[in-house]
Amino acid sequence: MKKMFSINIAIFLVSGLTVFSQKENVFPLPSSDAEYKSIVKEYTLNPDGSMDYHYVKEQKLVTYRSFHNLYGETFIIFNPGFQKLTINKCFTVMADGKKVDGPANSFNEVLPSFAAGAPAFNALREMVITHTGLERGAVIHLDYTLSTAKGNAPALMGNEVLAENEPVTDFILRVKVPQNQKLYYKLVNGAAEPVIVIENGFQIYTWHVQNMNGIAQEEFQKSFSENYPRALFSSSDSRNTVYDNLTAQPAFGLKISEAMKAEVQTLKADNPDPLSLVLKLQEKVINDINYWPVPMKSTGYRLRTAEEIYNSVGGSLPEKAVLLAAMIEAAGMEADPVAIVREPFYDEQLGTLADIEDFAVRIELKDAGVQYLSLVSANPQDLAKVMSDKVFIALGQGEKPEYQHSGSARLSVNMSGTLIVSSDPKLTGELSLELGGSVNPYLGLIRDKNKMKNFVAGEISKADLKEIKVSQSSPETSFQTYTVMDEKPFRRDSSWVYFTIPFCNAGIESWGMKTLSSKRSQAVEIPCSGDENYEYTLALPSGYSLFTPPTKIEISNKAGRYLFELKQEGNKVSISRKIRLSSRIINPENYADFKTLIDSWNNPRLKEVVLNGEIVK
Repeated sequence: MKKMFSINIAIFLVSGLTVFSQKENVFPLPSSDAEYKSIVKEYTLNPDGSMDYHYVKEQKLVTYRSFHNLYGETFIIFNPGFQKLTINKCFTVMADGKKVDGPANSFNEVLPSFAAGAPAFNALREMVITHTGLERGAVIHLDYTLSTAKGNAPALMGNEVLAENEPVTDFILRVKVPQNQKLYYKLVNGAAEPVIVIENGFQIYTWHVQNMNGIAQEEFQKSFSENYPRALFSSSDSRNTVYDNLTAQPAFGLKISEAMKAEVQTLKADNPDPLSLVLKLQEKVINDINYWPVPMKSTGYRLRTAEEIYNSVGGSLPEKAVLLAAMIEAAGMEADPVAIVREPFYDEQLGTLADIEDFAVRIELKDAGVQYLSLVSANPQDLAKVMSDKVFIALGQGEKPEYQHSGSARLSVNMSGTLIVSSDPKLTGELSLELGGSVNPYLGLIRDKNKMKNFVAGEISKADLKEIKVSQSSPETSFQTYTVMDEKPFRRDSSWVYFTIPFCNAGIESWGMKTLSSKRSQAVEIPCSGDENYEYTLALPSGYSLFTPPTKIEISNKAGRYLFELKQEGNKVSISRKIRLSSRIINPENYADFKTLIDSWNNPRLKEVVLNGEIVK
């Protein structure tokens, strides 16, 4: 009886699944977790120089996830020292039409997480608004104003994406400046021109967009929503004036204390080579000075001095740039803090700090030339060769800013080897590795001459690379040749043995691009374009034969080229594996070609060679 009951249950479940699969629209999946009925973002520059930011939203919750994980709370960061936050309205209209006002205990000020453990920034606050009455179909209403006192920004500045993570029915971006002033703006990715009116003593610029789709949640998109419509704006048309306002403060004087000078001199005595000394100072700032990711606008674009940063053992990114530049200058070399801006957002006629997304330090030495140093990691290569399509802006006190455009990053990987398999079996021979462009570890090799060994993977790894026979390095290209000794070069399965083709793990492999979707709505962005080439000759002993059939696969399309070739002449097996990626940005119309190349590159059967190894012990 129990057995018959179980069979009936199974039949019922299978029948139910069949009916459900035939009626796909019975429980249609929502296309988004939430919907914005309306969003208004309004910036105002008042005649007295103070500024207001007014934000209003009506957001409908669609899924349980929307209020359990995504939109159950709103977070507003502000600085009570010069900003005032006013909550104008906060309530929820439930699915049945009932209005639920936010109670007093739903508004709580906390320390922003990025300021935790940062005493210098403990005055900052984050208003956490916990929305109540949440359910599927409920609509959150929020209206607040953030007022900033005059003198805490060099201009009214903004950088707004005209899209949200969820669909928006009605989106308004409004910027108001006094009638006798002008707003300067840059539009990106098809953003429409604003409607301009004069009203109540203000020039009002309005961008009104309707029925926007949400930002696509696809991997390998341009970061920072770079490929969506955007408006950047400022009440200043002079970059140099805005930068002068920033660099006029004492922090950019790059002065340090006597105790700091003594520490610099100690490091200088141990590192007489200028570039080695610079890298030691970089490591000190990275490892010994905590990084506190505090936005400049939260501090009124004010930075502490190098001595204050050093004594507090921590700083924001621009502050760490000031500290490192100051210590390098104290060592007798020139250095500048550097602001980094995305090329598509950059406009010479737009005086703004709102487009800065990163900071670095620039040095210039006789042999190394110009190098840009990271403030969060010991970068093995000049940042200008790694970071694509960026503008590096060197900022010096009393000096005109200097601009360098990085262009598009490229990589070059060439690995080759002549390898001999003995009857033991052991593998010996030579392997050469040449790295150029974004993957050239020029600075890394100054820190550690064995750095490039870490990049060799596959059947041969760092442990199998013995003597470095040749080593050459320049800012453009680095090359090393190694002797190889691998005691156990193969993976065995029955009478077959598998040889994984050696590769460089700092190239395409490091991107983590393993599984690609069949279609894309947005362009794919990869770290760099360029070439990876692998060429090997494998000499086999008696008793071994090639099981993988000789193969030549060659693909050439709009995204680039791919080649895999395996051939045998006598006891010698030749292996070629190559790829060229023509562009760093792959538009949707070329995505199918790009996917073909990457899928072939990732094909596990084309990353190894199978041999018959009858005498393998």
